[in-house]
Amino acid sequence: MTKQSETLQRRGGIVAIRVSVSILVLCVSTCAVRSSAVEVGLQKQLLVDDYVIAEKHNVTREAGQAKKYGVVMKPTLPTDFQSGKVHDGPDGGYGFESHFCWFFSPHWDSNRQMFRMWYMGGKREGSGLAYAESKDGIHWTKPMVSKDGKSNLVLEFGLDGATVTIDPNVPYGAPDKFKCAYFPIKGPCQTRLGYSADGIRWKFYNNAQPVTGRAADFSNQILWDPIKRRYLLLCRQDFAGGGGLGEHRGVRIMEHSEGNDLINHPTAWKTLTTFALNDPDKTVIPGTKTPQRQIHTFPMWYYEGVWFGLTDVLVATNKHVPDGEQDYDKRHEKGVWEFYMAPSRDGVKYDFTVAAYPRKPLIPRGPAGSFDKDCVRPPSNIITHNDEHWIYYLATNERWGCHRWDARLALAKLRLDGFFFLEAKEKPGTVVTKPFNLEGRRLEVNADARAGQVQIEILDADGKAIPGFSGKDATEYQAVDNLRLKPAWKDNKDLSALKGKVVRIRFRLVSARLYAFQIQ
Repeated sequence: MTKQSETLQRRGGIVAIRVSVSILVLCVSTCAVRSSAVEVGLQKQLLVDDYVIAEKHNVTREAGQAKKYGVVMKPTLPTDFQSGKVHDGPDGGYGFESHFCWFFSPHWDSNRQMFRMWYMGGKREGSGLAYAESKDGIHWTKPMVSKDGKSNLVLEFGLDGATVTIDPNVPYGAPDKFKCAYFPIKGPCQTRLGYSADGIRWKFYNNAQPVTGRAADFSNQILWDPIKRRYLLLCRQDFAGGGGLGEHRGVRIMEHSEGNDLINHPTAWKTLTTFALNDPDKTVIPGTKTPQRQIHTFPMWYYEGVWFGLTDVLVATNKHVPDGEQDYDKRHEKGVWEFYMAPSRDGVKYDFTVAAYPRKPLIPRGPAGSFDKDCVRPPSNIITHNDEHWIYYLATNERWGCHRWDARLALAKLRLDGFFFLEAKEKPGTVVTKPFNLEGRRLEVNADARAGQVQIEILDADGKAIPGFSGKDATEYQAVDNLRLKPAWKDNKDLSALKGKVVRIRFRLVSARLYAFQIQ
């Protein structure tokens, strides 16, 4: 071999090594992008956490606040155990407070095209699970649907912790389309389950016997999990005490472990998690080691790929309010209920850091003298109607443990997807998503930039600007407030040219709020 040939061979080897290294780097880079990519598909992306977010600059995540509409239902029937007159009567015979709407389940029934509500009339015998309905969600009637036609009770015995679910996993007309979870006052404090074809006539799993251990004085709830296709059961977990003062209340979430066959295996519930509120405020109830701020009830609600814990926080005390010492004017700070939202991606682990811990309620308690000054308690379900979230809530004008108060059902409304949002003030902010495979052709953005502007750019998988979709080619939208803003670019009215590619989205915000986006 000549010297020249050896030189050429060496150079060829070096080139081959360089090419191999380049290919290896490209493969590693591609694999890194793929591993950091998220599945977006055509699912709306709520910005409740950083699941789809890679970078944020000069933006903060905030909790939304609903606007109050007012009272929509009062106790009016003998089985409500309040006459509706001011400060009139506890439900008597059991406990202290009036229990009108202590637990309630509002739903939109798409089959009957009406709002329907199941609520607790009272705890004692002579009351039970009551029913109301409405065409507009504002004006409610209480039809006499009981077996004897003399009341609106669908379960005619004293009960507690009762909620009703319209099961999306089975069709209308199925014998178990409607499901309920509850516990009867006469019996152990353990959850029982029922089912119904119409929400009026009920049968019971496990022969109306308990399906779990203690406790059940809570927002008992049976739910279908569309993510993992399983039934979940929500009950209360005791961390201290066994009822009344000195309790440390918490949450128990279970899954059905026998193929969702509730008829043949009604007690097959496996615990997924138990937890209490780990509030940074470590104040305890005087004379105990029990935290003052506790989860009192915790209905779970599923919306657009995210679970929400409708967190009812009780600021607990060590004594009830003696009869005769009620104060219907002063706004109290102890013995009160407050309503916060807590998001979850799996229905098991919930985030309390954005709303509950910093005291940012979804529906604030009212001012002194108002009907809701001391209690705002969540529903078991939020209704999305006419591009708004309709949020019914129990309101009272006195504290937990008070012998007399005015129990009212009220309504608040929130903009679509408005539970949490990313906000930039006057200083420009940016939000960049993780890479994802673009499966659709059109982007819709829920944003409020009435006092500012928003610009939407499309980047490649590495975060580099794609010509025609970034910089000056991306429209700057000013003074807009749109639930479904459809951004366009200079020479591209949509994303058809990029379909099938791995991309990122960069949102540029000035004095703007970003709620959600969706590929379609």
